[in-house]
Order: sequence, then structure tokens, then C-alpha cells
Amino acid sequence: MIIKNTSLCCLKSLLLGIIILFSGNLVYAQVYGCRDSLANNYNSDATINDGSCTYNITSYTPPVKQDPVSDSLPESSGLQMAGNFLWTFNDGGGAPAIYRIDTLTNALLQKVNLSGATNIDWEDIAFDGTDLYVGDFGNNANGARTDLKIYKFPFSAIPGYQANPLATIPAGQISIIHFTYSDQQQPPQATGNNNTRFDCEAMIIDEGSIHLFSKNWIDLTTTHYVINGVAAGAYTATPVETLNTTYLVTAADKATGQKIITLLGYRNSGTGIHFMHLLTDYNGTNYFSGNKRQINLPDVLQMGQAEGICLRTGTYGYISNEKFIRYIGATPVITVTQKLRSFDISGFVSNITAAYVFNGMGDWSNAANWKNNIAPPATIFPAGEIIIDPLGTGNCILDVPYTVSPGTKLTVSPTKRFIIQGNLTIQH
Repeated sequence: MIIKNTSLCCLKSLLLGIIILFSGNLVYAQVYGCRDSLANNYNSDATINDGSCTYNITSYTPPVKQDPVSDSLPESSGLQMAGNFLWTFNDGGGAPAIYRIDTLTNALLQKVNLSGATNIDWEDIAFDGTDLYVGDFGNNANGARTDLKIYKFPFSAIPGYQANPLATIPAGQISIIHFTYSDQQQPPQATGNNNTRFDCEAMIIDEGSIHLFSKNWIDLTTTHYVINGVAAGAYTATPVETLNTTYLVTAADKATGQKIITLLGYRNSGTGIHFMHLLTDYNGTNYFSGNKRQINLPDVLQMGQAEGICLRTGTYGYISNEKFIRYIGATPVITVTQKLRSFDISGFVSNITAAYVFNGMGDWSNAANWKNNIAPPATIFPAGEIIIDPLGTGNCILDVPYTVSPGTKLTVSPTKRFIIQGNLTIQH
């Protein structure tokens, strides 16, 4: 367990009656290694994950949930859970609209048009609990788009589907986030088709930022870019880390309240085998710093061209694919319909407890002061993390007794104040 960045001035503010079972420089000896009990090289003594976990080759076939999905969705290219429904859209050239799917009946319930928007190459959709984000950032034609953008609008702007099976969100409720890549020459230089490092089809929203995962046609890697903000405006997407996937990343999602991210993609060669990466036990928002377990999925003849993934829980979710047709000359010889699949990865991951973030002001015990209204439970798993980052110059006041278990990381952001009124017990 580590207490980081806790200033002495903050500690002087602690009230009487505090029990603190640590001393000195507040850092215990740490053991670096693989903390995933499912890995080949699991180290039960490790307290800090160094990203070294290795795994046996694992193959998995997500079961089909609906075949085919509605004829209105021949090119489902993104997938997101919001309001207990699935949301998706068609790839570039389709209508600038999202579609609501019922996960019980698999029926398409609603089409929602985005007024004033265009679908040049929509590729992924994300949800932060309040707003939906649709990424128009596909860039495989020549890598030289100068109009990369993300449409953002409040989820509450979507009316009920029963009275409004066809709805429209007014342009005034839609904001636009424009961006360029900091490591791409500007203006971009055109390349050949499917021959660029600056294509993107995967996006999540986390910690108040937009996180993109590139579809690198040249090196078969993915670079994690960060856009530091979610308000309308023009931004620069900055690269922070790269993962050698050996496949093209087509989708991403993060489980709400848990530290797990899924990447989905395929190889644009051979039989078109698909893959899923499970990213867990990472440090902060450096998603490639922790466990990186790769799961082999079926090839294109079963999966179609899978480009949508979302998590409903930390271990259960959905995958969608575009309709796939292979031609010999002008004659179609293979057709794979657009499908909706489910998946359960509970047997493939461990240590996926969330980082609990105090981003409000005032008492620890008030759930409203925690990100997504999720306060840390009385006991969290060893991979868990608690981040104290009060709003502005506010304080986090520990007004109840709390015990931090071994392996849990408690971090106080620089310049922020953590005032302990109740008892804080650190087990080690």
C-alpha cells in the first residue's frame, strides 16, 4: 500500500483522535511483478503490477445473440450501453443517426437523428453517464482528413422510444469536439488507402478526458491518444503509450466503476482472425501499464467484420459486426450477416476493482462526492485504488472509520487536502 503526494501541511490539519498505522516517508517496501493469479508468472508477493504478466494462448467464441440484427444496421460500427439499452449506428455514408436496441428482445426500438451532423466515417460511441459521444474520426481512405471530430449531446435529449420511434436531436443540443494528432504532420499528407498510422475506430471517456486508440495499418499497433477535455472546441490528441497488438483495433470500451478496458479488432490478412485485449490492473489512465491479456476470437467467416464492443458489467458485454460479403469478380461467394453477440470474460480476468475517485468537496461518507456516485466499500480488493482529488481547493474529510487493506493504493493528488477526522487504519 502506498500513500503518495501527501504534503506535511495537509497532515498538520488532521484533528485529534487519528489512528495512522504508518510513519516515516509514508512508503513501504514494494515488490514489483505480475499480480494476476490467472497468469503464468503470477507473483503472490507482488504489490505493484509491472505489466509483466504472460498468459497461455486462449481462444473463445462469443455466442450469437441475434442473427441477423435489423436490416437497418448492415454496418454496425460502434456499440454502447446507456440507459439499459444498446446504442449503435452505421459506418461512414450511413445516416447521421444512432439506433436503440433492446437487449431482452434484440429488437430495434428507435432511430435518433442528429440534426446538422454528417456521417463521414463514424466509428465509435461512448457514454460518460451524462452525455453520449459519437466519433467521426475514421481516416483510412488516405490518412489526411482535416475534419476529425466527435459529436457530443446529452443523453437526456433523447425522448422515450414508445412515443417517438423516430426522433431528432436539435442541432443546438449537439456540440462538436474537433481535434488533430500532435504527432501527425499538419496539414496531413495523403497516403494510399489503408496505409496510415492515423486512422482511429476506438474511443472511451475516462477521468474527464477522451481516450482514443489508433488503428495503425502500417505497424499493427495501437497508440493511446488523450484529448484533455470534453467541452466543445479544438484540441490536440497527444500520444501517451503504444501497444503491439499485431491486429487492427476497431473498438474499445471501459466498464463503469471497474478497472477493465476491452479492445477489439482483426487482422486484415489471411482468414481475418479477430482478437480481444483485456486491460486490467493498470496505473491511473496508463491503460497499457498493467495486465494485457489477448483472447483469440474466430475469423471473418464467423465474426463478419466486428467493429463494435461494449461492457454491460465488468465481465459481460456485447459485440456487433458489419455485414461481410466476399466476391470473386462481381459474384458474391460468401455472405456473413450483421450479428449481435454476447460475451462473458469472467474466467479470463481478476483484479478489476475500480479506482474510486473523490472529486467532490466535503465528507467521505457522501456518495455524491465520488465519481459516478460510487464510494469505496468497506473492503476493496487488493488491486483497488482510492484517489483523493477534491474539487478546486476543497477538502476530502474522512468522517467515518476506514481500513485500507494490503495491496490497495491510496493517493492524494498534489496540492489537495485529505483531512482525517475518523480513524484511518492502514493494514500491511
